[in-house]
Amino acid sequence: MNELSKARQLVDQAWQRLEHWERNIAAAQALLEDARASRPHDPQVLTCLGAVLCDRALYHEAEAVLRDALAQGSLDRHTTLNLAVAVFHTGTRRQALALFGAAAKLQPSASTWAAYFDPHGT
Repeated sequence: MNELSKARQLVDQAWQRLEHWERNIAAAQALLEDARASRPHDPQVLTCLGAVLCDRALYHEAEAVLRDALAQGSLDRHTTLNLAVAVFHTGTRRQALALFGAAAKLQPSASTWAAYFDPHGT
């Protein structure tokens, strides 16, 4: 099982058992940070790391990582969608809506995932 699969499993477990949230989400972030250290230009690693950072409400950090994924050529729906989630919290509503619209036109990668987003929450 590669780092992305392991990280995804940890994130899924974090959502299923909230009492283990912090431990599992921190472990997922650590796995992805290690993957990023060895593959700093891998858009899939950056996209997954951005999702985890969003899930941890580290939106400024997530935005930087996800913009890097786009700069590396990512055409993954999850990259743009996760960036929209980050920008929803760091930028303007207009910027976020533009990114949500752009994400809707792309195809998602099976290797990445979307950050949690509740448009009615804060």
